[in-house]
Amino acid sequence: MKSIVCGIDLGTTNSVIAFLKDGRPEAIPIEEGVAILPSVVSFEAENGGYVIGRQAKNRRAAFPDATITSIKRLMGKESVIAVGQQSLSPELISSYILKHLAERAAERLGQPINKVVITVPAYFDDAQRRATIRAGELAGLEVVRIVNEPTAAALVYDRVPSEADGDSPYVLVYDLGGGTFDVSVLEIKGEIKEVLASSGDTSLGGDDFDELLKEYLLGELREQIGGKALTEDPGLRVRLLDIAERTKMALSDRPYVKINEVAVTMREGRPLNLDLEVSRVQFESLTADLIDRTMNKVEEVLREAHLEPGEIGKLILVGGATRMPAVFEALSVLFEQPVEHSVDPDLCVALGAAIQGGLITGDAVGQILLDVTAHSLGLKTLDSVDHVTREPDYFSTIIRRNTRIPVSRAEAFRTAVDRQEGVKVEVFQGESLSCSENTLVGEFFYPLKPAPAYSPVVVEYAYDREGLVRICIDQKGFDNRKEVTLDIRNRKIDEASGGQPDETPVNYLAEKAGRLARDERLAESVRQEIEKIRVSYEEVVRSGEDESRVDDLEDQLLELIERAEEELESGE
Repeated sequence: MKSIVCGIDLGTTNSVIAFLKDGRPEAIPIEEGVAILPSVVSFEAENGGYVIGRQAKNRRAAFPDATITSIKRLMGKESVIAVGQQSLSPELISSYILKHLAERAAERLGQPINKVVITVPAYFDDAQRRATIRAGELAGLEVVRIVNEPTAAALVYDRVPSEADGDSPYVLVYDLGGGTFDVSVLEIKGEIKEVLASSGDTSLGGDDFDELLKEYLLGELREQIGGKALTEDPGLRVRLLDIAERTKMALSDRPYVKINEVAVTMREGRPLNLDLEVSRVQFESLTADLIDRTMNKVEEVLREAHLEPGEIGKLILVGGATRMPAVFEALSVLFEQPVEHSVDPDLCVALGAAIQGGLITGDAVGQILLDVTAHSLGLKTLDSVDHVTREPDYFSTIIRRNTRIPVSRAEAFRTAVDRQEGVKVEVFQGESLSCSENTLVGEFFYPLKPAPAYSPVVVEYAYDREGLVRICIDQKGFDNRKEVTLDIRNRKIDEASGGQPDETPVNYLAEKAGRLARDERLAESVRQEIEKIRVSYEEVVRSGEDESRVDDLEDQLLELIERAEEELESGE
């Protein structure tokens, strides 16, 4: 059996291992079917052992002094980490993460993993690179090459069909990870990929966005006790950070997030709860300075490369924090080029490292095929009017072209006048800012409850692989929700009557579940489980029973569908 050279993205916050399968890179699931492994090590005093990943992350609140995070920031430095009676080097702790990745990957692939390509930030110096190689050796691995992270990302996008490809050989990679930020400009000439300039900030990443939101939440708790200081509690800090991280991630897809956390801490014998709503606007206001810092680095790297923004042929986003809409908006102001975000930003670097491993072993590397939206999807709003017809004509984008599917996105809009009776929802696809230049794919009327002008209405689009778009409209502050389903391929619209979610979810979810239950590529047990939940779900919705039961079955069905689709995709 030919040996495999796996690619590893050894990240500050998360790590990923990938390999080349039939010429295409794939991330390897490590824990519970998930490829992303938290770069966390927690030591167990009772037996002298340690745990890695999510289990370690879950121990952080209870054992903060025994849990190590963000070790990548110390690589190449003469630092010693004290854990109990032990003194450990950053390289040794990193080796635990690398060894865990390799062992779990070997279990999945059915053969040992001995050779790897490991990625590092472009700005890593020689000591940091040698420390990374040493970590691999301590893990029992042969590090056949160290690859710059932006170069790895470019290797992936070299093999993704894109309309952004043009005459310019210059690529800018914007990498905002959990713990660090770096930006690089590459010149690509065939197989030669040269980093022309690179800059970064080792103390700026998604964690810093979480920290600012955590402080905001801490302020909300202080208000409950009249502005008094809270007792220093490491467990409270870790829990608030976890809440902040989950809220930040949710705000990337929707404009408002409700936080309802019970007993996050105790004060004078009584629990303090968090019950509030955070808006995307609030979050972006809190973190605007961090986005500005990244854009300063972008402008700096362009100057060092002696390039103008218009000379960049392709923009590539890497790192989970680039999912924040504020990142996309900031880059769109400076650059006119399309932003490449079709490959999962959490997996992109590891996939590129796997491609490099394949190139080293002489494997043929084919084109990467992705399920992405072919066109942007949005709706007509009053932001501007057609200068001839004087009618509203602005195309407000909700899901952008080349977004990987399945996907769900939501945006908030405002009513125009007091006691507005309703709104005609017109759904378009296309790339123009004018709806008249895009394609109308469906329309329906949404009745509004009486409310003042500028009241918020949230519109959510959910797009699946079959070309079905589920549209959910919710008037905030009212029990007024409506769902419709559009078949983009066949231009059909299925509208739920009276704004009640009783027909469309059955049509949308149950229809998809029915198809999967008949798909013989899935295991019989899986198909039977899907069919069982599907039947129960349809019966409960039609009978009008307790909504909580409907929601519970819907969640179960969605989870089963997602698992089944992942299984089908991994088997292709």
